[in-house]
Amino acid sequence: MNKRKFVVFWSVGVGSMDALTGVLLVVAPALALQSMGIALPSADALGFLSWIGAFVGGVGLSYAMALGERRRGKAVWQVTALLRTVVGVFVLARIASGALAPAWVTVALTDLGVAVVQVAVIRAGWWEEARR
Repeated sequence: MNKRKFVVFWSVGVGSMDALTGVLLVVAPALALQSMGIALPSADALGFLSWIGAFVGGVGLSYAMALGERRRGKAVWQVTALLRTVVGVFVLARIASGALAPAWVTVALTDLGVAVVQVAVIRAGWWEEARR
């Protein structure tokens, strides 16, 4: 797979993952948590998770901007890598403090893993090569 195809494949795949997760958190937060093996919180907390779902979905949809105009792709990846790093570190800290169940580690590791790949691709100059 060449570099251009990889950045497109990654943007579609990761963007779709977040967009669909966001929709699921909005319309069926209990189902979303159950599918991740996370115990259900109170009804009030489920409502709050729907709001978070709007944010997660928005992050996912932002990857579409990386597909429309390649000049924006690098910026989208930089911003989403930053957001994912912040979320990943936050979730790990909350798990360590006992405020979140250990099952949330999948969220942290997914976000941090995606951030690492995106930063590595950016630093390797793949976006510049993908523009050609």
